[in-house]
Amino acid sequence: MSTKTQYQNSFGTVITELQKNNLSEYYKLEYDLITNELKTKIHYLEENTINEGHYFMDSLENITDVITKIDNTHRWGIFSNFEQINGYNVWRKNYYQNGVLSNSYGKIVFNSKGEEIASIGFDADNQPSRGCSKIFNLSNKNLISDGEIDGTFKNGDHIIFGHKSDGSFSAWTNTELFIKPYKTLERFLEENEGGYILNLMNQEMRDYFLNFEPFIPNFQL
Repeated sequence: MSTKTQYQNSFGTVITELQKNNLSEYYKLEYDLITNELKTKIHYLEENTINEGHYFMDSLENITDVITKIDNTHRWGIFSNFEQINGYNVWRKNYYQNGVLSNSYGKIVFNSKGEEIASIGFDADNQPSRGCSKIFNLSNKNLISDGEIDGTFKNGDHIIFGHKSDGSFSAWTNTELFIKPYKTLERFLEENEGGYILNLMNQEMRDYFLNFEPFIPNFQL
């Protein structure tokens, strides 16, 4: 299979091969030259150390064959069972490391830009016992308070909402809006109502991000 190579920084911005040499981390992406479909995405750290690779299977590939041809010196996330639902790309993800393919797995949701929107973990009995995470991308969105724009979020800013089937909740952000993760929905709403994050959400978005279900949005993000 002939491929073409692309490099991206940690924000997903396309960079040159020369630019990657000046970064502490970057991604190397290989695309099928004919279909233009993404086949592998490898995360490199300093000194070209591989953190993790992602392999995206097509409908004709078998996972048993795939694990015989990939480099087993580092961990892989193998993406299979591709579906399109509500305009989103949904994949099953199994980890492969040290010659072992995991029995537990996840489902990952990407939007049309290739950004991860949500993930959910299943155990070997196909139960969602590992909970789900939903990512609200804040990149370059306005900081709105009392109807006024106070500035913008930085590129790469986001907040992750975690939910489990038992009703437990968490919220974490890489911004400076709060340092310690929230452990209850009540506390999050109490301290953030009228704040920069919730001011960016309409009711449809609140219903999605602040609840376990639905897993896949029925609107576009």
